[in-house]
Amino acid sequence: MTDRQILTEKKSPERIAFEHYIRTGRRLSPQGEPEVELKFNPYHDPRNGRFTFAPGGPRSLSDVIISDGHRGERRVSRSTAAAAAPEAPAASADSPQAGSLTDAVYRPDKTAPAIQSAQYRPNFRGRRGDNGGPSLNDPLTLDHVFPALRNSPGGSLIALADNIFDLTGPASRATTPVMENHINALIQQIKGVDPSFRLESLGFPKTLKGQGNLLRQLLFDRAAAVYRMKNDVRLLQVEMVRVMQETADSAYVEAQARFDAGRLLPRLSREEAIGNYIDQAVRHELRKNLDLRGIDYSKGQIIRIIGREYDRSLPDPKYKIPDARVDRAAFDVSLTRKTLATPQIRGFFNSDFKPTIVIIVRPSQLGQGHTYAILRPGE
Repeated sequence: MTDRQILTEKKSPERIAFEHYIRTGRRLSPQGEPEVELKFNPYHDPRNGRFTFAPGGPRSLSDVIISDGHRGERRVSRSTAAAAAPEAPAASADSPQAGSLTDAVYRPDKTAPAIQSAQYRPNFRGRRGDNGGPSLNDPLTLDHVFPALRNSPGGSLIALADNIFDLTGPASRATTPVMENHINALIQQIKGVDPSFRLESLGFPKTLKGQGNLLRQLLFDRAAAVYRMKNDVRLLQVEMVRVMQETADSAYVEAQARFDAGRLLPRLSREEAIGNYIDQAVRHELRKNLDLRGIDYSKGQIIRIIGREYDRSLPDPKYKIPDARVDRAAFDVSLTRKTLATPQIRGFFNSDFKPTIVIIVRPSQLGQGHTYAILRPGE
């Protein structure tokens, strides 16, 4: 008999079972009783060996794995899991495993019926950042859209934050419950500002594109509600940039295709024809969003679309026409790069409404630094 065999024989059954668990992740029964087969993860249910989920609700119940005694693992559908759940022993109110599948509830009234833990509570802030999943971008002020805005001197050109309006990327990495929680949060925020708000919807969209469109709609709804009820334009300024950027990007692709197909005829050049097409598309989209929400952008309002902005300090008053204006922010869509040296930009700053910022929106296909803000000189 070897020394190793002697050492093993002297160990208690509990010690042997523990070492076996450390090596293999499987439990031995020191008393010789049939062991309960458990899936090796920290969220098994010790009462019956069934696979459960991490605290906070199921991660995916479309293909549930459960342990079936010594016959190995098997996969069950949502409906099978829902039917099986009531047969499991009920947990007591103070049980530490109260969030397991055996305590789940079935919610058939949702667009996609699912099983949820009875202890599950949606996080209406959504999952954000590296610690909680992908961020669903939701800038609240122009300071978030242009991060260097506060600390830059007058006349500076401040670049747009990277991917600040990217909803498709984060949404494609998010799960449907995360998107649904984020959308529910927006609805609650809007109702908190305007209790009369009602969302005209046929249900939660099933496709990623539909979810993104609903998210965009609610972001503008929230901005409009805050403007109407609180006379606060900050969210609306952000949403104007978002709509202009997304429309400029899509219109740029469309205009190029039209020109190459001979359906977009130039008067001066290819760039001029494409630029005019983008201008018209952006203005149309802005008007549509404002009209849908009953926001007045006629002459004399602090919100304008293609309105003349006069400089009456001159003996012969002159005017410039930004594509849009929201309070003291002017917006201009362009293919060319513009600075304070551009007469049009100087004319914006000299106009009677004295904008504190001019935002130049260019298609993102033009590369890094495509969209940027210009601060009023001397501020």
